[in-house]
Amino acid sequence: MTHPVANCARRDDNLWMCTAPVSFARDIAPLFDARDVACMARFDVHLGDAGYMSDATGDDKFADHANARNVYARLTGVATPQMPLGGPFWPDAQLQLFDQWMSDGFLA
Repeated sequence: MTHPVANCARRDDNLWMCTAPVSFARDIAPLFDARDVACMARFDVHLGDAGYMSDATGDDKFADHANARNVYARLTGVATPQMPLGGPFWPDAQLQLFDQWMSDGFLA
């Protein structure tokens, strides 16, 4: 499996290694399909909106970037129900890329 971003490649341990920071618009948003975006919009969760996903505001669960951190918790199954609702669930490589995006600073 190749990643759509030229600066990312799979390492020996099957995780992605990106030499440039991961951005939401370029790297993460394309991982959500139209069904995911429409489903979550009913709950006021805007998966396709880089501004929403990169918002630094916290909530009662996370001190900062609550929108992205709550989505990640659902994607990993730490929070339920797991996303995408009914599956198929994201493979480890996509979860690692989302985690890298957060580590890189939630770049829009």
